[in-house]
Amino acid sequence: MDFINWRLWYVLSLFALLLPLSGFAQTLPDSLRSSTLQSAGIQLTTTGPGIFYARELSQLHRLSVVVRGQYAAYRKRVRVETEPGSELLIDPDFMIGLVQAGLNWHPFRRGSFFLTGGVGYTWHPYLGVVASATDKLTFSGLELTPEDVGVVNLTVRWRPVVGYAGWGFGRIIPRKRWGVGFEMGVFYLGRPRVDLHYEGFLETTTLDEQVSVVEHNLRNYRYLPSLNFRLAYKLTR
Repeated sequence: MDFINWRLWYVLSLFALLLPLSGFAQTLPDSLRSSTLQSAGIQLTTTGPGIFYARELSQLHRLSVVVRGQYAAYRKRVRVETEPGSELLIDPDFMIGLVQAGLNWHPFRRGSFFLTGGVGYTWHPYLGVVASATDKLTFSGLELTPEDVGVVNLTVRWRPVVGYAGWGFGRIIPRKRWGVGFEMGVFYLGRPRVDLHYEGFLETTTLDEQVSVVEHNLRNYRYLPSLNFRLAYKLTR
């Protein structure tokens, strides 16, 4: 199953999990319906689709706690043609798996504008690429056998614990039964670290000495912007 079909299946599964909540909430006793406001829903973000749960902490201060998770991955092999009949194989390992906990605050009583912040944990805090060849590789007139090319494994790592801050419009716990929202924010990932492992003709070079230079050039890539569109369902009345 390719990435697009997998993501479609993932989003449809989230709908299937969340829609029964509507019937469940309707069967709750009145004592629970009038308790602390809560909501759950789905979100589509630039870092992957996901789900969330929100619970009101303070009605007076318009403050809610939010727990959410999201996932996206791409690992489909890419074939790069260096010259006619010559291909370099690229195996990406791009995956974002993230769980977050944070607070939503509405500074204006009647408005939908909100500020949000929190921390997250990712169990896959890196992006990797593996390059190799199965047949003779021709590059700028130079012919290399698969053994000469070897395997090049490049990984860029960040911290597993990340910070997050953002703003948006739309109440995380809707006034009515359903609600939508938009959010823009940024993750703080920390300074990236580069890992490079290789074999083949590159072993005869001084490429290792360039790793520190690459890390220095990437030192400002500590932030990951994010856009979030969500659909929320109010669990309590």
